[in-house]
Amino acid sequence: MQSPAPAQPPYVAAMFDFEGTLVDFQWRLEPAEAELRRALAGIGLCGGEFEHGNYAALWNTAADRLAPQGRVDELRATLGPIYDRWDADALTRWTPRPGAAALLRGLAQSGARVALVSNVGGRALGVALERFGFAPWLAPVVTRDDVTALKPRAQGIAQVLAAWRDVDPAKVLFVGDSLADVSAARAAAMPVAIVRGGECDAAAFAGDPPDHVISRLEELAGWVGRTGR
Repeated sequence: MQSPAPAQPPYVAAMFDFEGTLVDFQWRLEPAEAELRRALAGIGLCGGEFEHGNYAALWNTAADRLAPQGRVDELRATLGPIYDRWDADALTRWTPRPGAAALLRGLAQSGARVALVSNVGGRALGVALERFGFAPWLAPVVTRDDVTALKPRAQGIAQVLAAWRDVDPAKVLFVGDSLADVSAARAAAMPVAIVRGGECDAAAFAGDPPDHVISRLEELAGWVGRTGR
């Protein structure tokens, strides 16, 4: 069910996911994840827990295994170019969601804080944010390259909250399109809004429904502002 517009903004800040949320979802999951599994097998990580899970789960599982051994740099060197290549492939097709740039501009100009936390790497994301006119309105921007654990873990969100020391997480709305976004927001004790038509369909949220569900980004215009309670 679509969330009704509030009488006044209940939130003072917003964090956005990128792919599937501000732009359409274009990552080619099946071939990308198959390539990631082959690369992980090449450094001795295969079978069992590496037979399942998506691109984020594969990274997090590998990082959990390798970090205690001091091998995170090896993991980045092995998987980073693969993620970057599939990011670049998606970049050729990404299209902004209608009203995305206008929404970000309006929120920022209202005095609200607006950030981005994405599992996309900095190389493709930097190009996309400039291309689509998002860059001036987002600070900070946390990418895959800035964390050791991807969403659905909350490390990237925690980095933004650390920068926003005076902001109560309960007054920050996370806006995403996937179950990973819901899980990450929940881990950070933040409310979450899901935009329909992204990475996950409605059935994915049956066990952990978001606080708000919207069909268009413009619907968020009244949700975030300096007067948030």
